[in-house]
Amino acid sequence: MNGWLLAALVVSWVLVALLAGALMLLLQHHGRLILQQEGLQKRLSEAAARPSSGGRHPEPFGLEVGAAAPSFELPDLHGVVHRLDEYLGEELLLVFFNPGCADCARLSEQLGRLEDAPRVVMVSQGDPDDNRRLAASFGWQFDVLYEEDWKVVEAYRTHATPSAYRVDASGRIASPLTVGADEVLALGSWEAPADGNGRRPGGMAIRDVSESRLVRDGLQAGTAAPTFVLPDVDGRTRSLVDFRGKSVLLVFSDAGCGPCDALAPDLVALDAREDGDLEVVMISRGDPEVNRAKARMHGYEFPVLLQRSWEVSKQYGLFETPAGYLIDAEGVIARDAAVGRDAILELVP
Repeated sequence: MNGWLLAALVVSWVLVALLAGALMLLLQHHGRLILQQEGLQKRLSEAAARPSSGGRHPEPFGLEVGAAAPSFELPDLHGVVHRLDEYLGEELLLVFFNPGCADCARLSEQLGRLEDAPRVVMVSQGDPDDNRRLAASFGWQFDVLYEEDWKVVEAYRTHATPSAYRVDASGRIASPLTVGADEVLALGSWEAPADGNGRRPGGMAIRDVSESRLVRDGLQAGTAAPTFVLPDVDGRTRSLVDFRGKSVLLVFSDAGCGPCDALAPDLVALDAREDGDLEVVMISRGDPEVNRAKARMHGYEFPVLLQRSWEVSKQYGLFETPAGYLIDAEGVIARDAAVGRDAILELVP
């Protein structure tokens, strides 16, 4: 019995010694980690306190003003692919967005109300359906391009949302990267708060709304209707000139526009009138297949032409749908622009 007790005591002391040794090694290792962490923190603090050769702290991200904006090729929420070069020719507000971001949610409604601003192009991630719901809820009339990976975000050196750049008409970065809802809104608004030199965030001078040459409330009666050449939903190319000699009710629509669907039966009825003096022509946006399906669903017998982004809407000075013009047989706008179902129907005598 004493032998067994002695053996048990020996084993116990051996185990205690082993555990003590392991604990000592663990404490030593932990101590080294603490020292390494303290050393790293000290080096980071010293680096942050040390100015660069230019006397300023380096920017953690963002492209330099004047750099060429990286090209991209991304689908919109209808699957139509867009490239940067199709937006060039006017100043852009390029916004990086994610519907799951709290600051983005706060910015959503305000982006839909940016009227006197450069053209907005959004690059968004997250759930596509969430993006579509926001677009419908807040009446976004700009292109929302969807990115599944991080290639465009990385090319523009931003991983924060919301964030934005101004891009000039030639495709060069025109402002530093701006991050935050209020900052993005200020960068995109002609009425942003100015500093003492009358400049917006990003170093760009504020212009009075009257200085903007982009028409946004429609062309006036008596103006020659801008011509266009566009494909229809069946792939045939059509021009405004094709309809010369008849009055044309030109209607701007969108595949995702609910009020446009409500107008559809009235357009079908107008097109079926027996006098034959009026030609209904629709210019729509969005996915060609969706537009083709809607044309069949509503029974359109009139041409449905497809514009890329807002290329023809911009010529006619309207960025809302549904909207319309009455153009006379000589190709002149007969009445001022109309927005909404009732106003469009009132264009036709």
